[in-house]
Amino acid sequence: MMDEAVKLIRTQLLLSTECLERLQAIKKALKENSAGEGVTEAVRAIEPTLLKLGQLEKAMQAFLEKTGKKRMTAYAASMPDSVERDAVMRLLARIQGLDERLQRELASTQALLKRSKEFVDFHINVMTQTAANDTYAPPGAPEVENRRGIKMFDANV
Repeated sequence: MMDEAVKLIRTQLLLSTECLERLQAIKKALKENSAGEGVTEAVRAIEPTLLKLGQLEKAMQAFLEKTGKKRMTAYAASMPDSVERDAVMRLLARIQGLDERLQRELASTQALLKRSKEFVDFHINVMTQTAANDTYAPPGAPEVENRRGIKMFDANV
């Protein structure tokens, strides 16, 4: 049973590391190419890793159900003191550190994606010559929208 736990934890460590590397590749593609070159390939590269992580999560849940524990750390803590237990605890600590890094990278990548979308929206508005409202209209004057009835930056594509 302990061998199965170690195998699951090591697999999670490898997949988490791979996922972090792939996420960093997406982030790099977003930063370096305003035209979006390489983003699609980077996203496609992370998909199999995410699929494997999902399968691993199911395997871990099945293992935890067999052991009657809610989390892998609880299972490791219930193991008798030994070298294996210490190794499992160190692996779990590394996984937790990787998870925290993944969360930070994911948040910054999401921010980059949002900015990229706003960049694209801006350029579409420029290309379609969408005009803004009059900024300084006299109080009580009828609101003058642009000629096409679309507000600048509100045009949906």
